[in-house]
Amino acid sequence: MNRVPNIAQVVRGAGVNIVLKVDQPTGKTVSGHVQDVLTRGNHPRGIKVRLADGRVGRVQSMASNVQPYVPAEGTQPGFSSEDAPQPSRHGGRGVTRDSHRDLRGEMELPSQTIGLDAYIKPAKQKKKGKGPTPAINDAPATTSEEKAEILTCPVCGDFKGDAAAIEHHVGSHFD
Repeated sequence: MNRVPNIAQVVRGAGVNIVLKVDQPTGKTVSGHVQDVLTRGNHPRGIKVRLADGRVGRVQSMASNVQPYVPAEGTQPGFSSEDAPQPSRHGGRGVTRDSHRDLRGEMELPSQTIGLDAYIKPAKQKKKGKGPTPAINDAPATTSEEKAEILTCPVCGDFKGDAAAIEHHVGSHFD
């Protein structure tokens, strides 16, 4: 079994011979210069790369007779980032059923960037001073229900708050 080049040899700009996905059954190779290394480490069937002309395949050998690739000013002939195959969103592991489906035209980028804090719901505010005013002859304004809402930390005994605050505080004791 012939050995494929390792990750130390396959670097950006190196001349390589690759087998395209469609040519895997025949083993036909094409030559070019590496634009992007798409595999994170060594791979038994060859490191996956994107050539400067946009083709993607697995490196079978290092090419010694490939002419140096010189990109044109600002663009590359016959290649744009929209035409390039996109890296896998699955981390390069396994094959999904619709892995051959082209989704680039269907995806829409968000019009604005939204942080994760936009999805946090604010805590409900307690009603303070709202509602009927107690009569002079009535019992104290606090009810047993309101007293039950204010809890004390069972670990340190110093912190007081509602159930959610106590839960968060107790968790900080064990972090």
